[in-house]
Amino acid sequence: MAKLIPVILLLGSSAFSQSAQSAAKPPADVAPDTPVITIQGVCDHPSGQKPGPNCKTVITRAQFESMVQTIQPNLPASARRDFAQKYAEALVADEKAREMGIDQGPRYDLHMKIARAQALSQELSVAVAEDAYKVSDKDIDDYYSHNPDLFVEADLTRILVPGVQQFPEPAEKLSDEEKTKRYEASEAVMKDEAERLRTRALAGEDMEKLQSEAFALALVDGKQPPVQMGKTRGLDLPANQVSVMELKKGEVSQPIVERRGYLIYRMGEKRTIPLSEARDLIRMKLGGQRKDAQMDAIGKSATTKLDEVYFGK
Repeated sequence: MAKLIPVILLLGSSAFSQSAQSAAKPPADVAPDTPVITIQGVCDHPSGQKPGPNCKTVITRAQFESMVQTIQPNLPASARRDFAQKYAEALVADEKAREMGIDQGPRYDLHMKIARAQALSQELSVAVAEDAYKVSDKDIDDYYSHNPDLFVEADLTRILVPGVQQFPEPAEKLSDEEKTKRYEASEAVMKDEAERLRTRALAGEDMEKLQSEAFALALVDGKQPPVQMGKTRGLDLPANQVSVMELKKGEVSQPIVERRGYLIYRMGEKRTIPLSEARDLIRMKLGGQRKDAQMDAIGKSATTKLDEVYFGK
């Protein structure tokens, strides 16, 4: 089989992954040993020689699907024809390259070294993921019982109160000390506003109205973040905001500091997600965490130093 194929496929198949919306199956009445790709004039032969008159390559359904599963597991049936065509074109190019004897030498060796590193990197990622997602039932049960807030689903509303006011540039340039004082005063104004708006939210005032007032006070124009969050799980929230799931219906959280300012939540209807429904969620979360940790450890197992004179800082 052609040796130039790995780089071509690994680069070309990435486009399919961006558009793959489903993994629809091809017709079931095509037997596994049925040839689905036939290329006359392409076959294995010594480098530098032309192929014989009976030279051809035949790829069965089973072989093609094995290749797709390796290169692009989620490739939808609608994209398989294009994939097969690109693969055939790559084999034809490979055939011509071998006929010309350019599948040897330092340039070819360098291409293969890069392709090998790329292929092994992807295979490593797959192997680490397969191991990481083998999460035991006990680990799932323990995670569920130790993190009850993560498995609450609630109708949440949330307002953002900007952290500082966005004053227009003054006519006269301010000193650094004046800028600092104005910034600190602005911070204090918005912090007090967050506390006032929380009290009004607790009294049942419209959350969108409250957020609009906050943005007006902060002198911030433009689109505001949505107030209605809809059904949200504790798993969907950042770690410093999960505690809002402890609120009772109608209760309002204390202002939560984040990079943009303050977040204030109001609790609506809520329910606890049963363990039977949460198992796959937990498996994906723990598996993802373990995969990231293992890949991070692999990345830190070696140190790379780039010459700053050559590459720049």
